[in-house]
Amino acid sequence: MKILLVDDEQGIRKVLGITLADAGYEVHTAEDGRKASRMIHELRPDIVLTDIRMPGMDGLELLKFIKTGTPDIEVIMITGHGDLRLAIESLKMDAVDFITKPINNDILEIALKRARDRIDNRNKIRRYTLNLEGLVKQKTKKLEASEKRYVQLFDETPAYITIQDREFNIIESNNRFKEEFSDTPGLCCYQAYKKQKEPCAGCPVKKTFEDGKSHLAEMDVTLADGRNRHFLVQTSAVADPDGEIRHVMEMSTDVTYIHDLQDHLAALGLHISSISHGIKGLLTGLDGGDYLISKGIQNQDTEMVEDGWEIVKEKITMVRKMVLDILFHSKNRELEPVQEDIFDFIQEITTTLDPKMKKHKIVLDLETPGPGTLILMDKVVLMPAFLAILENAIDACAGVKERRNPKIRIQVKTFDRLMAFKIRDNGVGLERAYKKEIFSLFFSDKGKKGTGLGLFIAKRAVKQHRGTIEVDSEPEKFTEFTITLPL
Repeated sequence: MKILLVDDEQGIRKVLGITLADAGYEVHTAEDGRKASRMIHELRPDIVLTDIRMPGMDGLELLKFIKTGTPDIEVIMITGHGDLRLAIESLKMDAVDFITKPINNDILEIALKRARDRIDNRNKIRRYTLNLEGLVKQKTKKLEASEKRYVQLFDETPAYITIQDREFNIIESNNRFKEEFSDTPGLCCYQAYKKQKEPCAGCPVKKTFEDGKSHLAEMDVTLADGRNRHFLVQTSAVADPDGEIRHVMEMSTDVTYIHDLQDHLAALGLHISSISHGIKGLLTGLDGGDYLISKGIQNQDTEMVEDGWEIVKEKITMVRKMVLDILFHSKNRELEPVQEDIFDFIQEITTTLDPKMKKHKIVLDLETPGPGTLILMDKVVLMPAFLAILENAIDACAGVKERRNPKIRIQVKTFDRLMAFKIRDNGVGLERAYKKEIFSLFFSDKGKKGTGLGLFIAKRAVKQHRGTIEVDSEPEKFTEFTITLPL
């Protein structure tokens, strides 16, 4: 198969081109969307692999151009972690799949296989359609000779086949459709598939009546027994001997297992990402312990060395526990809450991040209860959430180049069997639009420096503890997170 690889980074084109060529593809490259658009009609690639973000014509514009003129070309989008919304938008525009940078060869192969399967399915359905159209023509000319063969093929095919008129009435259907949906005469397709009273938006049958071309669509349907399934639908015009389109044949294939597999893979990826982010927080804690040990040795302060070593030992224990969770639990980890002294908890977090705050000359203002105030929590889960918020606060303060006296304030107050944590910085702040998206998966305003996982995982950790997390901010002034947890 021919692949057109479109990316403005020469290194990616070169390395990915070698990988694709080794896999047996005929590889062509373009450094931007405009050049790729000029190559499409002459080259006629089977698959286009394109970056979303490019100067000039970006990946979404190129996708729209391809699907408008050559819809049979399958398009795979290459995205960064922060481009999840654009990637989802590309799927709505009929991209076959998307992969994230850095590109994993196994994930790339899964996306390519899905593109190949789509092409194969389309070719198979087209062949089936052509065969059935031929049978319909034969029936018109030699009804008695061909009727038995046509009916047998029509009824025994494993797909769901219907013949519909311009009002979407099902005038004929095969046995598989009748068994799973209905054999009620005069039933409309949207009544059978969706149990609704109006035609579906983007109906492929309607499009075929309008332009006479075959159309492909994916949709969720409900069987007669109430089960929900995911269908790949292909349509074809059925013309009379004069060439007028009076009916459309619709052939549907159940691809639920593929759809479910994609959901499972996405959930698995999110679970692994959450664990990885938790380990990142623990590594930050190890850095803090290392700092205390090094400083204590330098100052010959035995007490400081012991404090640092206690932090290191605790983090090693937490890492070991997290690794055991990965080995023995394939599902989300259940909380194991114990009573924690909030004074010690805050001191551990701030000690961990102290080296980074000193590096940027950030003043830390603490307003917390003294020793003895307890709260029920799973520190392994909750610690990375607080570290993520504070690391963002440090980055926000460091991002202001001209303002003096960078400051982070942590306030802890108890009321009505609740404990409220307020973490406020006087850094760069957030734009209004970002405040709605900040807890979304893979959202980041740090560009390539951010994964978009920290605050998403923080919100999930707080929610696991039956708490709430909110953010308030003004650009160039402040950002304040409020976490409220039950005692």
